[in-house]
Amino acid sequence: MAIVCRSDNFEQPSDGRNFIPGVIDADVVLKKIKTGEMVFQAGDERRLYRVERGAVCHYMLWADGRHDVFEFAFPGDIVGLGHLREHASTAQAMVDTVVSLVSDEEFGHALESDDRLSFRHAAAVEREFDYLREKTVAASRQLPAAARVASFLLALSYMSAREGRAPDLISDDITAGFVAEKLDMSIEKLSDALLRLKKEGAVRETAAGLRIVDPLTLQKMADAA
Repeated sequence: MAIVCRSDNFEQPSDGRNFIPGVIDADVVLKKIKTGEMVFQAGDERRLYRVERGAVCHYMLWADGRHDVFEFAFPGDIVGLGHLREHASTAQAMVDTVVSLVSDEEFGHALESDDRLSFRHAAAVEREFDYLREKTVAASRQLPAAARVASFLLALSYMSAREGRAPDLISDDITAGFVAEKLDMSIEKLSDALLRLKKEGAVRETAAGLRIVDPLTLQKMADAA
């Protein structure tokens, strides 16, 4: 794998934080990460970590081989944010680093009081959506249009469920143009695919948006080769 994060790519945090802060609480469960090793990688089961000492480079590897370094995390920062069961991004230690596990309860409290963390969490969810979309598009370019649209709707449904919204409703805020662009297909081809999904009884139009009425049928259509 190509080296994405190099030590000459980052600087000390501008807010004055140091790579080696004060004493760490004795009750905290710690994990030591050597320079260049991964805190987590895409595909690992999701865990939240707080950087206690050192520095972490956080990046995405996209389906087409591109990489995107989107943040450097320093002591006090929590990494591993998002809603998916597995990490979509990779975090690599830039120097010898110590991290601690963050519980869901602890994260919930931090999210309520830390505006910067809330912003980073929202950005992580958006990256996950892009990751799912690119993964779906890359894996389904040779699939029938209906299968590609079904896969995309299932991804939207999953993200809605993780965010506490109705998983069976695709809001009318999500326009046909948006979906067509994300799936790299024409509006006409998208319309034909949606018509087939409707005829199969997988989805139907409502005043609020497109509703998934038979997720099993939708999954079968997504799996069609």
